[in-house]
Amino acid sequence: MIYYVKSGQSLADLCDQLHIENVKYLKDYHNQNCSLSDRFEGDIIPGMKMYIPSSQEIHEINKKIREENKSFYDFPANGRFSFDFKLWEGNYQITQTTYSDDIILAKYENKVRLEFEGIKNGYYHFLFSAFDFRKNEDTSDAKVDTLAKMCIEVIYPIRYIIDFEGKFIDIVLTKKTEDIVSELDSIKKFFPDQYSSDYIEKMKGIVGSSEIISQKFKNTLFNSFMFGAFYRIKLENWVTSNVYYDSYPWIYVQPIRFEFQNILLSKDIVDDERVKIQQKGISIDSRTLEGLHFIDSKFDKKTDIEKKPIDCEHFAEYLFNRKDLSLYKIEARFQCFGYENIEREDFLLERITDNYYI
Repeated sequence: MIYYVKSGQSLADLCDQLHIENVKYLKDYHNQNCSLSDRFEGDIIPGMKMYIPSSQEIHEINKKIREENKSFYDFPANGRFSFDFKLWEGNYQITQTTYSDDIILAKYENKVRLEFEGIKNGYYHFLFSAFDFRKNEDTSDAKVDTLAKMCIEVIYPIRYIIDFEGKFIDIVLTKKTEDIVSELDSIKKFFPDQYSSDYIEKMKGIVGSSEIISQKFKNTLFNSFMFGAFYRIKLENWVTSNVYYDSYPWIYVQPIRFEFQNILLSKDIVDDERVKIQQKGISIDSRTLEGLHFIDSKFDKKTDIEKKPIDCEHFAEYLFNRKDLSLYKIEARFQCFGYENIEREDFLLERITDNYYI
């Protein structure tokens, strides 16, 4: 078949369009079928006449590519990657940077630890804790920051209960409530002022409610990226998934509802050590920006159905170790195109230990 190259189209783009797993094999097919004067060695150019294979020939070409171990894609069986979530055990570095019109407002950093306890009643059990909190690259000694750190350290570790598809089942305390309350009361000795007393009483109220504990700790970017719907979505068409829906707590008090699609990226080189998957999201959340700042604001697809969604977008790239699909790194960006400025938040999660469960 004859195909004329479109403006701005590369050989890789054409391979993606045709579903051919290595650009060299399309180039070879053309050069074997065209006249000597039409052969090429570099990339294609606009208006160029290309000889392209039929559907059956593409099937045979891809079969040959795989037999020769030259594919730039590792497609999962039945379209779904078999993530083993116990391999999520380890220490991670998190960096969150907020912007207003490309001006950095704040940079927050901390480390988190996931310790795999084992499997109980058919669920993964992890111990979670966070530490080494920094703002703008400094460890803050401010009274309010020190108070918050001391209180949160009393609560950790907490237990994550996850199903075999990586979905949250529950988040529970590992210490007795009365013991945590007693430790929180002891902190008052170091902070005798009314503000600190009120803050500690608020923390006591949180640990006294299993529902609040679960919701408060679940609604973090770390948990959304580590245990979101992303991992349960199949590739349906070549390198893309069908659309799906999930919520992420970017910037605001309340998570924003998005319509997502995943895209499996090709290898940079044939023996690339990472599996790379992009996640692109557009808002389907019709609440106002002001509403996202209130604790009781909830997304409800049955209400305000005719209103325009919040003008914002989500983009993330997940990198996994090709050998065992353990998580390596996540880079993500959120942008909200508000009334007067563009609010943005960047999120970076990097594994900093290699003590995988064996």
